[in-house]
Amino acid sequence: MTCAQDDQTRPSLEAAVDLLKGAARMRLRPMPGQPRTVFAAVWLMIAGAAAELGVMVTLLATQNGIKADLIARYPAYAHAIRHAVNVQVTLDVVAGPIVIAVWLWLAWASSRGKQRGRVAFAVFFGLTSLSVLYSLSQGSLVYAPAAMSVGLGIWAIAAAAIMLIFNKASSPYFQRREPALA
Repeated sequence: MTCAQDDQTRPSLEAAVDLLKGAARMRLRPMPGQPRTVFAAVWLMIAGAAAELGVMVTLLATQNGIKADLIARYPAYAHAIRHAVNVQVTLDVVAGPIVIAVWLWLAWASSRGKQRGRVAFAVFFGLTSLSVLYSLSQGSLVYAPAAMSVGLGIWAIAAAAIMLIFNKASSPYFQRREPALA
């Protein structure tokens, strides 16, 4: 390194911060030829991953309130309610990191113009929509309003992203590119 002292073996804190800032700038800028709609959709997907983390935190923070509300309404089923809520929260905590990873992979694939990422996001949006409809049908809006409101927020983020990905301005970016012949 040109900025290193004679006996220095590691970069200084200032040099490390500069390297990290440069790497972040390089990764976060749009790809060459990437439409603004795709760039915005990718950022919405990253926001969706952050919102999924918010859902996990909200569920963990409100699980006791959910149990108490259900037990107050149905005291004869207190043991079953405790068990059901614990199982559901455990499933959500296990599935949460997987869903976050899917959001991030979809953002990566979309930013690179991969058609399979675009199709996968359409399937993901369909599953997200079904999940919201199922939660509404099970009374989540009544028993877990905080978690349901965050879930509806995630659905809105996904809806905005899918509108941008399938926008007329985005379509040419996702057309199959032929490999260059050597």
